[in-house]
Amino acid sequence: MSKLDEVAKLAGVSKATVSRVINNSETVSPAARQKVLDALQALQFQPHELKRSSSGGGNGVLGMILPFGKQIWGHSFGIEILAGAEEKAFEQDCLILLGNSNGGRETALTGSMIGRGIEGLIVMSSERGQREHLQQVQAHGIPLVLVDQKVEGLGAHLVRGDSFMGAVTLMTHLIGLGHRRIGLVSPNKHYTYTERIKGYRYALMEHNISSDARFEALESEEQPAAGLLSHMLDADERPSALFVTSPGMLGTVISVLNQKRLRIPDDISLVTFDESYTALPEEYKNFFTSINQSGKLIGTIAVELLFRQQRDPQLEPQEIVLPGTFTARRSVRPLL
Repeated sequence: MSKLDEVAKLAGVSKATVSRVINNSETVSPAARQKVLDALQALQFQPHELKRSSSGGGNGVLGMILPFGKQIWGHSFGIEILAGAEEKAFEQDCLILLGNSNGGRETALTGSMIGRGIEGLIVMSSERGQREHLQQVQAHGIPLVLVDQKVEGLGAHLVRGDSFMGAVTLMTHLIGLGHRRIGLVSPNKHYTYTERIKGYRYALMEHNISSDARFEALESEEQPAAGLLSHMLDADERPSALFVTSPGMLGTVISVLNQKRLRIPDDISLVTFDESYTALPEEYKNFFTSINQSGKLIGTIAVELLFRQQRDPQLEPQEIVLPGTFTARRSVRPLL
C-alpha cells in the first residue's frame, strides 16, 4: 500500500481528496482537510512525501526543451527561463531534465523525455509548423506548457511576452521623437517575430505613415540580414531609425553600421528587444532603448502551470501574456 493509500484509508476519504489537500487545493471542505491533516500527523508523513504518489508515482522530474544554439551564454533568455523554472520546481522537490533542441533535435528530445517518464514538459518550440511530437506529449497525459513561441493548431498552455504591444511601444516612442522613416530588421519566422513585425506595421498605420517594403530587412535562409540592411542603408533615402526585433541580430546590425560609418544615435537611432540577453561590447551595455522581458518570470509561471495541470488534468489551456518593461536609453535621439 502506498503512502497515499494509507492516508486515504486512515482519513476515510478518497485518494483524490488527499491529493488535493497536499497540493493546497481550495476545493476541499474544511472537515475533509482536517481528516487528512490528522492522518498525516498520525502516520508521521510529510506532505512532500506524498506528492510523487499523488501524481501517479512519478519520479519528480520535469522536462524542458529550449533552443540554446551551438553555445550557451550565461545570461541568455533561455538560461533565465531555466533559472526561473528550476527554482519553482525545486520548491516542489522536482528536478529539471534539460534538452538543447539546436540542430533540429526537438522531436527526438520530446520522444526521449516521454520515454523517461517525465511528469511535465516545457518547450520553446523551434519547429515551425510541426506539432505532432507535442501532441504525443498530450496523448501520454503529460502536462505541457509552451514558452515564448505559440504553435498554431495546438491547444496547449502558453506563457509569452507581449511582442505585439512591445513593438508598438517602441515604434510609438520613435514616431513621437519625429522619426518617420523607420527601418525594420527581423527574422521572418516563428510567432514571436511575426508578432513584432505586425506591431511595427500597425504603429505605422496608426500614425498614417506609409509602410515601405524597402525599409524591411526580413532575414531568411536565402537572404541574410546583413545584406538586406546594407542595401537599405545604401538607398538615396535611408531610414533615420532602426527597429531590431531580435537581440541576436544586434551584433550584425552594429557591424553593418560601422562599415557604413554610421554612428548610433548621431546618424541613426536604434530600438530593440531584450538587449540584456545578448553579449555586446562594453560600450553598448545599458545603451539601447528597449523592451525587456523577464525570462525568469516566464519560467516560474510555466512550472506553476505544470503543477496546476497535475492537480487538475481537465484544466482548460491558458495563454498568459506578460508585458515587457520599456526603458529609454542613449540609442535614440530626437529627429530635428
